[in-house]
Amino acid sequence: MVTRKKLANEIANACYLSSVEPKSVKDAFKDENWISSMQDELQKFERNEVWTLVPRLLGANIIGTKWIFRNKTDEVGNVVRNKARLVSQGYTQIEGVDFEQTFAQVARLESIRLLLAMACFMKFKLY
Repeated sequence: MVTRKKLANEIANACYLSSVEPKSVKDAFKDENWISSMQDELQKFERNEVWTLVPRLLGANIIGTKWIFRNKTDEVGNVVRNKARLVSQGYTQIEGVDFEQTFAQVARLESIRLLLAMACFMKFKLY
């Protein structure tokens, strides 16, 4: 059973969300909700200090970016959030020129479990 408050929240959220996932940036620029999601993503880069704009070097291999647009839904299937993610096109890198080593952006669950087990056994404090 849906309460009045929950129904009012769903209606309010639906007013500020787009149910259509754009296929390109040009399509996303036609909707204020997606523009807001894109701005949020760029602000996260600045807040986490992972984004630095540098001048282009002559002869340098430039790695492009691409926007990915997804609607996040709840268990019923209602759109609860528009998520825009800016990803790099790392496949354009050249080994030995652009990078020496690559690293995964996300830790594997097995690695986290091993770390927690060792910390517990050796009585380490983790932050």
